[in-house]
Amino acid sequence: MLKQIPITDLTVDMYISEIIESAGVPMPKKKRGMIRDGRIISKFIEIGIEHIVIDTKKGLDVIEMAPANDVDSDLAETDILSSQEIEEELDVLKKQTSIQYQDLSLEWGNAKDIFKTSVNIMQKSIEAIQNNKKINTEYFNEAAKAISRSIMRNKDALTWLGKIRNTSSYLFEHSVNTSILMGIFAHAHGFSNENIELCVTGALLHDLGQAHIEDEFFQRAGPLTPKEFEQVKEHVNFGVRILAEDESISNIIMHIVHEHHERYDGSGYPNKLKRDEISIYGRMFSIVDTYDAVTNNRNYSEAIPSSDGMRTLLQLGRKHFDESLVHQFIKCMGIYPTGSLAKLNNGLLAVVIAQNPLSPLKPLVKVIFNTINNAYVKPQMLNLMRDNDNQKIVSYEDPKSFDIKIQDFMPEEMNL
Repeated sequence: MLKQIPITDLTVDMYISEIIESAGVPMPKKKRGMIRDGRIISKFIEIGIEHIVIDTKKGLDVIEMAPANDVDSDLAETDILSSQEIEEELDVLKKQTSIQYQDLSLEWGNAKDIFKTSVNIMQKSIEAIQNNKKINTEYFNEAAKAISRSIMRNKDALTWLGKIRNTSSYLFEHSVNTSILMGIFAHAHGFSNENIELCVTGALLHDLGQAHIEDEFFQRAGPLTPKEFEQVKEHVNFGVRILAEDESISNIIMHIVHEHHERYDGSGYPNKLKRDEISIYGRMFSIVDTYDAVTNNRNYSEAIPSSDGMRTLLQLGRKHFDESLVHQFIKCMGIYPTGSLAKLNNGLLAVVIAQNPLSPLKPLVKVIFNTINNAYVKPQMLNLMRDNDNQKIVSYEDPKSFDIKIQDFMPEEMNL
């Protein structure tokens, strides 16, 4: 059976029967045949091919989206998510226009508003998709601008909020936290403010396709079967299709959505892209996505400490990631990441509260525990940059080893 589809729906193991010509677009020499390599798809997109015809008897068919939930299909074409609650929250965020550095305690209130609103946008957008409505991309654009401004004012405030997570809201909070981490990474990489905001937007949108995957697959404690995993992998293509009809969506956003599960060695999906076939944005975000996933609790996986998350990236960087970008990410997050537990040379344990850009090895910490006598001490803030009797960090520690809950030892002004 022949079927015309947009190029964004083309996947490996589909059979091309015909490439639809477009004015000014060069046609490849081979115009039909089985797609065995994702690089061919990337090349088609790059030269400007928009539609092709597939033969579903010779190759895979397009996987249909999940059915609408009793929503009229004609209405769905024009029914766009609208929420007075979100719009009122965004009005508050739009007033936070400053990008000048400010103390962590001052940025904390702004950051809480931004995080809450962004999670709300994610949740309502997922529900909209499941009810066959269109998302409102302007909500994501405004949230991205607010996140980007907060990062410039004080990146540690939003970084801390990413440590306080609800397993039942993993999808929403994961999307928001990866947007924060991607914003920090993009800013450190030297992108323009406009491109930083697009990177943040792409991160917010990257997992929208999961709205068409059964919830049970993500809530189960045990592993998926190979067939179930193949279904879960389709969330990437679903996400691309959700966004493909919106002409306002930039290439940067589409790269992040389409490539966040591609791997540097070609072992990823959906197109098994390798090395520079993956855009700089896709290579960066795959690092961010993995780091956030392993350092936060999921139904089927317990979180590992931030320090171990960095080690995981370094190990995987030899194969799955662009190794130079892994080192850049670790540098911008801090040698001792905000929210991690560190041991000082006098045997005291301290929570890393905030980074010191001028001296990454000497962050602001809160001393909480004495490993010599295994007892808590009165919490005390300590700036390792100042005169502190030559105290310094000597190692990372796992909070679980001491039954320590990091969230219990935030600065006093952060009353959660």
